[in-house]
Amino acid sequence: MGHFLRTTAIAAGMLALAGCAQPPRKADAVLHYQHVANAHEIRFTNPIALSAALYRVGYLAPVDSKGFWAIFLLCNVDVAEQSVRGFHYNVNNFRVTYQGRDIGGLPPYSLRYQGQVDLNNAGDTLPILDAIAAEIQEGPPEQIFQSGFYPDLNYRFAVFVPKELEGYAGEQLQLSYKGQDAILVGNGKSPSDLPAVGATAAGVTAVCLPPAP
Repeated sequence: MGHFLRTTAIAAGMLALAGCAQPPRKADAVLHYQHVANAHEIRFTNPIALSAALYRVGYLAPVDSKGFWAIFLLCNVDVAEQSVRGFHYNVNNFRVTYQGRDIGGLPPYSLRYQGQVDLNNAGDTLPILDAIAAEIQEGPPEQIFQSGFYPDLNYRFAVFVPKELEGYAGEQLQLSYKGQDAILVGNGKSPSDLPAVGATAAGVTAVCLPPAP
């Protein structure tokens, strides 16, 4: 019995040492952001040609009336010294995390063209994303940040939320990042709610505010 206990204790000790030898991996970067607006329609300065419509499309709205575009500013990026590859920023890798789900991308048949029956198809995804970026986006679509701190970026981008978020009352949404280890921290400010953005519609905030106290 004593031999069994000693063997068990040794095995447990070896497992503990193995755990200490492999500490949890640290994030490559910490990203601070502000959720500045929720917009329910995107208007285009120059209407766009899309295969799903026989006319040039001047504005888009979610098929689900409770859907919206969550618009964010990337305030600053702090890339860890141990991150040999740096941090690869790509606007298409951001997701909204809500109640355990990651939301992002542009699903087919989730947008209505100009209030008509025409809906987006998979072939129109890239033209739509490019047109939305032209109206909303500030900063590059991609960038490599090497180790160091990058303040006052104010890169603006949107994440499409196609359906109602159950229980959501307009507070700051949590961002996550797909494809690379990163910690994302919001500044605690609540977004404005806008009927429409782009073209002649009201604009959105362009500069991050200090974190809420």
